[in-house]
Amino acid sequence: MPIRIMALLSLLNWPIFLWGNLAEGADWLVPSQISTIQGAIDLAAPGDQIIVSPGLYLENIDFLGKDLTLISSAGPSETIIDGSMATQGPEMRSTVLFNSGETALATLDGFTIQGGSGTPVTDAIGTFLRGGGIHISIASPTITNCRIVDNSSDFGSGLYAGGTLSLQLHGIEFLSNSGLEGSAAYLLDCGNVSIDQCQFVGNQSLTAGGAISSNTCSSVNISNCQLSGNSALIGGAIYSRQCVVDFANNEVLSNEATLLGGGITLYQSTSTITNSRFDGNSANHGGGIGLDGGNLVVSSSVFSRNSAVTSGAAISSTINLVSVDVRRCTIAENTSTNGSPGIFFPPFSAGGASSTLTLSHSILWNPTGIEVDIPTIAQVDHCTVSSGYPGTVVLTADPVFSDPLIQDFSLASISPCIDAGDPLQYIDPDGTTPDLGAIFHDQRPAAVEDLICQINDPCTQDLILTWAPKVLPPDSIIVSIGTDPTQLTALAALPGTDTSFSLVPGFTGTVTICVEPVRGGMTPANGATCCEIEVSAPTPLIPISGLSCSYDPDTCMANLSWSNGAPYSLIDLIINGEILTLPGSINSAAFPLTPGPLHLISLVPQSTCGETLNASECELTCPIPETLFIRGDANGDSLQNLADVTTQLAYLYQNGPGSCLDAMDCNDDGQIDVSDPIFLLLFLFDGGSPLPAPGGSCGPDPLPEDFLPCQTGPNCP
Repeated sequence: MPIRIMALLSLLNWPIFLWGNLAEGADWLVPSQISTIQGAIDLAAPGDQIIVSPGLYLENIDFLGKDLTLISSAGPSETIIDGSMATQGPEMRSTVLFNSGETALATLDGFTIQGGSGTPVTDAIGTFLRGGGIHISIASPTITNCRIVDNSSDFGSGLYAGGTLSLQLHGIEFLSNSGLEGSAAYLLDCGNVSIDQCQFVGNQSLTAGGAISSNTCSSVNISNCQLSGNSALIGGAIYSRQCVVDFANNEVLSNEATLLGGGITLYQSTSTITNSRFDGNSANHGGGIGLDGGNLVVSSSVFSRNSAVTSGAAISSTINLVSVDVRRCTIAENTSTNGSPGIFFPPFSAGGASSTLTLSHSILWNPTGIEVDIPTIAQVDHCTVSSGYPGTVVLTADPVFSDPLIQDFSLASISPCIDAGDPLQYIDPDGTTPDLGAIFHDQRPAAVEDLICQINDPCTQDLILTWAPKVLPPDSIIVSIGTDPTQLTALAALPGTDTSFSLVPGFTGTVTICVEPVRGGMTPANGATCCEIEVSAPTPLIPISGLSCSYDPDTCMANLSWSNGAPYSLIDLIINGEILTLPGSINSAAFPLTPGPLHLISLVPQSTCGETLNASECELTCPIPETLFIRGDANGDSLQNLADVTTQLAYLYQNGPGSCLDAMDCNDDGQIDVSDPIFLLLFLFDGGSPLPAPGGSCGPDPLPEDFLPCQTGPNCP
């Protein structure tokens, strides 16, 4: 551990283990470990991370040239750095300062930056306050996920960057900053500047660049941003002076300039504007874009509802030479009180030079006025111009927008601008001849919606697909299937009006099924709509195996056990033709057998899909049990006494009952006669011979061949 850090930890009485491996950078916690952000920066080393908990921090901070990460734990809505107290002294009133060579490794992430009023800088134009919220001088930090709000200074009230070679601004909101120029961001003599996914709202400048002012920068890339409600004398949202500007995928909305360029003013700059929207901006000249020399290429952009008091509601230039190339743009619903609602260059009489304008595959459809008002003839090809213009394939018919009342300037299906372009210059993304305007009419069919794939019958593997009907059905619908989503096989070509399809996939496991409409040989832009479904293998038709049949000889209870080869819906237990239906999940059964006869037993399972499988069979016979009695116990009371003699005599001479004649046969001669009671009397009272077996306790007749009937009585359980 470096001596400096160890000394600091010892001084502050902090345990060293809190910092872990400092080779990977330490974490400093504000305010739980260090009360102020600047205090943490003072202690931190390059590569460290300062984590700031939610709260309001009244301080002005200086990164001191350290490439460290300053990050909030809860984001900008809950973590605010307010520089209004000038805690670094009256000469440093910027809320955050980078002016000691910090690189892109110096990161500011997740704060609201407010209350700053700038740091004085003296140069050729004088001494002015610069960078109210953030001041960057000859440094290249990374700033992301911040809100820069309510700051003030002369230049760059929100952010000032001077002499930086590289600057990355990502995910930042610049709100309500005000000053002399570039109130949200002022860029001076910078190298490569990237501004991405930022918002510039309600910033105000007294002179140029209500939101952004870039001056003599090598490359300024602004993308995926929204600039709205900003204002200035020139360049209501953006002012660029002698820069190379790449402006793509942005929205420029309701900005205002007193003189030139309600949305953007470009002075002697080389600029490219692509896939952007200019709506509701206003100025005296150039409601959307104002040009003061330089070169501009605008493509695939929409200019709508912009206004100019004198001329050029969409694009206007001053007397300085410009070259403007407008490709595949839509300029509609713009207004100018006294001049062109479209594109305007001043006349020669006003000192204008021979500026050039090229219009290609664009639509200029504004309510009144001359769409193209320039002193020289523009090069126009394949355009719709409401006021007409000489050129190649220039239309004057209504382009038929889908719904201009809600600023939907896409082309309706009946628009004459569809396929009206030159296929040698462009091809639309759908592969057709190019349309005119910024928004091509996609002639590909829409993908199917609400696709549902479900198993209709798991036994037959029958699947059913359903999808939502279309107002404009395609020509046909292709259904494809496969187990590999990248290698599907076309299964059917259906009429375009169909909204369902049944199929048996013929596969098991995860099956991908795709539904793709086709119109005019074209398929949807995003391809087919697909679903995945798990198709189980059919239930195997395996009968019962391992059937074991046995019985308990004492009770004549049959016991069956077996193995189920597959899931069954039921099992029929058939005993001598009588059917007892069992649940398909069991694998054993018990039931009583009638002693004596042979029992034919079958188990017949039924599969879960209803197939009857082969039977498993066995045979069981439970023998009739031997009769148990006590010799001489004629009345069945478990005793041998005179009462038994009486029972014997009653049976012989009075037709009395006799349930066990074997018991009455006291001498075991196979006959019931008077000798039996005499034999019993002699045994009982005169020392006669013992009674033959079973003479002492219950048992079977050892000589069953006498065929004397007997029922086991209650005396012999």
